[in-house]
Amino acid sequence: MTGLRAGWAAVLLAVAAFPLAGGWSGSVAWPLFAGAVVVAFGVVVLARRFRLTTGMTLVGSGAVGLLGGYFVARGAIAGGPLEVLRDSVPRLLTSARPAPPTPDLLMPGVLMVFLVALVVAVSVAGERRSLIGPPVGAVVLYTAGALVTAGRADARGLVAVAVVVLAAFGWVVVDRAESTRRVSLGPPGAVLAVLAAVALLAGVLPSRDAFEPRELVRPPVTDLAVSNPLPRLASWAAMADTELLRMRGPELPVRLVVLADYTGAAWQASSLYGPIGAVAPPDLPAGRRAREADVELVVGALDGNWLPTVGRPVSTSLGDVLVDPDSGSLMLPRGVGPGLSYDVRGVVDRPNDDDLAGAKVPTGDAIRRYLDLPGLPATLADYARQAVANTRTPYEQAVALEQVVRLDRHPDAEAPVGSSYARIEQFLFGPAGDAGAGKGTAEQFATAFAVLARAVGLPTRVVVGFQPVPEGPDGYRVIRGVDATAWPEVYFADWGWVPFDPVSGTDSGPSAASKREVLNRLASTTAQPTVPAKDGPPLVVPSQQAQPDAAQAKPRSRHWLLLFPALPLSALLVLACLRAVRRARLRRAGALGAWAWVLDVLLLAGRQPARHLTAPDIAALVPDPEPALRLAALADRAAFAPDTTGPDDSWRLARQVRAGIKRVVPWYRRLFWAVDPRPLRR
Repeated sequence: MTGLRAGWAAVLLAVAAFPLAGGWSGSVAWPLFAGAVVVAFGVVVLARRFRLTTGMTLVGSGAVGLLGGYFVARGAIAGGPLEVLRDSVPRLLTSARPAPPTPDLLMPGVLMVFLVALVVAVSVAGERRSLIGPPVGAVVLYTAGALVTAGRADARGLVAVAVVVLAAFGWVVVDRAESTRRVSLGPPGAVLAVLAAVALLAGVLPSRDAFEPRELVRPPVTDLAVSNPLPRLASWAAMADTELLRMRGPELPVRLVVLADYTGAAWQASSLYGPIGAVAPPDLPAGRRAREADVELVVGALDGNWLPTVGRPVSTSLGDVLVDPDSGSLMLPRGVGPGLSYDVRGVVDRPNDDDLAGAKVPTGDAIRRYLDLPGLPATLADYARQAVANTRTPYEQAVALEQVVRLDRHPDAEAPVGSSYARIEQFLFGPAGDAGAGKGTAEQFATAFAVLARAVGLPTRVVVGFQPVPEGPDGYRVIRGVDATAWPEVYFADWGWVPFDPVSGTDSGPSAASKREVLNRLASTTAQPTVPAKDGPPLVVPSQQAQPDAAQAKPRSRHWLLLFPALPLSALLVLACLRAVRRARLRRAGALGAWAWVLDVLLLAGRQPARHLTAPDIAALVPDPEPALRLAALADRAAFAPDTTGPDDSWRLARQVRAGIKRVVPWYRRLFWAVDPRPLRR
């Protein structure tokens, strides 16, 4: 291996590893990667000097590298060597982006660069003049960097062009210097130009739906026990001159925690947190007009687990920070304490006044959490509707509510704490002189605004933090207890969360001129809503004298009148049943029963025959005598010769006889044949 070939290969790998170093914050990663390349080439040179084979060099050096990686990360990742090496890459992909430059998170990158450089060094150290190894190794490192950073580290493709130029330079110059024959530079130069143009074009063209390796792993979500810092506003106000923290950076409000869930009695913070920089997007998209801010924070007397930040944090120099992706609240499980120093990069939504003037608020299930008001009292709902009666847009509603909450009410650090409906009603409607009436901390001002805003359909949440402070001579902004506050934020479609100031101080929302313009148009109509009556309508108690009158006016029951039609109907029903039973009994008697039934019909028709007449004599007297005579013969046979067998059509003949009799009897005389009791007495 010549020095020229080794140097060219090492430089090519170091340049290709530059985008990979963008996966970690700070400037530590790339020097470590370059050092890993140098160490790998040095190991191969020593192996050649001691005449070790290629296999022994790769296996021995690779094993040492893997073992070193295990010892570096074993404290942060549980398990044996295989588990530690296997889980190191998923852990990197689920950490913040860029990842904090801690040893356990840097280990996968350094180990990868060392192993790739080791293989490349072995390839160029052979007797053959193969120069394929260095470009292949460079491509591997460049691709790894593009995956870890999602292509952000070389968005313009400049590093890719540099890699192509260096690879072509090695192919031409190194090969020409080590060759005894003359090599033409034309064809390699043409290939170089084409590759550089392709790399540059690929970096300039916009890309959509880029591959995101972090989507292949699920970020760990931690359920933490959190506390509501709103009650601490009063204690921080009592520590007015105590330095809580320092900040170096632009003048912005410092956010401690965002409270989105309201129960009607108190605000609650989310308890689910994951690594900062994870791919999980927030429940509501960020605004279209935003800016990034980098600040340095040093903790003073502040304690607890909430980590101060600015805007929506995207990275921090602390490696064990967790974030609520919906609100951007940062949590440090080991707690914050005096002397803790860290850097934070945050994104702040900055819509201008024209954007907000016509902005809408979203609808649907996504914002239900920010409109939830369980058991809202009617007094607060009516008060909110009156306050926004003449407004035309959601922005005007927010400005009107900010003015209404602030009107004739004063901040008081000694006022009763609390965010319940009862405390807010006392704060807004309480009689002058009562405890907490018209007086409160930022907790009551922010909660009153949030409750009224949610009542009229504005997605709202409350932020606990610190108002902006001026910069000191040393470049730090000293934040003290008196600067602790809380403010509400309203979400506008396309423009994100916008802060409002029912107390004073944040100076990060809409401009004062824009609010004044809205209030001038609304004039006094929104400034003096009527305080709803807390008592309901008076109860109407009936007098004692009215009770007897009411009882006297009760109508008498006349159900007994129903007995008049019921009794005869019941009698007729009984007679009908008895007649049906008699007919059924006669049918069972055969021809004798049929003849008896014909005698019943004659009785009903008023033609009852004399008792001394025989059956044939009686049959001869009926209007249709033929069937009657045949039936009489059957009846005589059944009475006097019962053993004689023959066809029994007696009841058919009886019905024919009855039909003949009915033809000669008027219809009105046949109305009550079915219930006539006379046949029952025969």
